[in-house]
Amino acid sequence: MTFKGMNPEEGREVASSISEAGHQILEAIDASTSLVNAVEWIGPDYDAYQEDWNAFVSGPVANLVEGFQRRSDELGTHAEQQDAASNQQ
Repeated sequence: MTFKGMNPEEGREVASSISEAGHQILEAIDASTSLVNAVEWIGPDYDAYQEDWNAFVSGPVANLVEGFQRRSDELGTHAEQQDAASNQQ
């Protein structure tokens, strides 16, 4: 008989790694945001830069991190489904 499906435990491990990668991105962005906020820079250019930075963080970066979490959750769901299918056999 040929194996078909996934190794659920391996799927969960990969899902956990994907989730962790998203958390690492957040940590790097938080550290970078602290540096951006610490720059000794006063004036409209800094205000514009900070506004652009915050839009970047709350837009594309937030979407990326949410994407990592969705993919992690999806893989975890597939692992659960594989467990259920395997237990029916």
